[in-house]
Amino acid sequence: MTNSTLKTLRTHWDDICDGSNAPYRSDVTPGLIPEVLDTLFILEQLSPSDMRVRIAGLKICEMMGMEVRGQSPMTFFQDSARRRFDSVLNEVLTQPKIAYLGLDTKDRMGNPGQVEMILLPLRSDFGDVNRIIGCVTVPDNGFTAPLRYHITSVNMVNPFRHTLSKVAGFAEPEANFSHQDAPVLRSVDGNTSAKTPKRPSTPSYLKLVD
Repeated sequence: MTNSTLKTLRTHWDDICDGSNAPYRSDVTPGLIPEVLDTLFILEQLSPSDMRVRIAGLKICEMMGMEVRGQSPMTFFQDSARRRFDSVLNEVLTQPKIAYLGLDTKDRMGNPGQVEMILLPLRSDFGDVNRIIGCVTVPDNGFTAPLRYHITSVNMVNPFRHTLSKVAGFAEPEANFSHQDAPVLRSVDGNTSAKTPKRPSTPSYLKLVD
């Protein structure tokens, strides 16, 4: 991820994330990410086979050459890339994960370009992970609408891999051992050969390592 717009959106997503699950759609605060809004979009999964664009910035509509709200996000892509993009969307929602996409573009005049896209999972108010917030960069050399994307690279990131052991139900109570709690054997009257064993210098216990 090299573009500052993508970094800004990822930072905001991290800020509103509770660390163990995707943040809520209602927690997204547009006023904190004004530089992203022109290229920002939110997708909603209405059913396993139906994804729609709910919000789209002005620049995205300009690049696509049409109003994209209510449309399938597949319209952003060339026909040959749509199946792969659908697979990426599914993984973002079901895992959930963050996706970074490298994209080639071709505009109406056939001029090539390269852009980047980020996709981040969101929860509805009911707790279902069925929304995706994302943004896409603009070709450096400009464009003549409409553009269509072709996927050149996909990098899937699990943002929760370091927090699993902290989720309720997974973490174990911390062991609390002390020398005073350690049982000690003592000699019994009449058996002069029995000796009191030495206490260990350090307590023995298991330590969980992430």
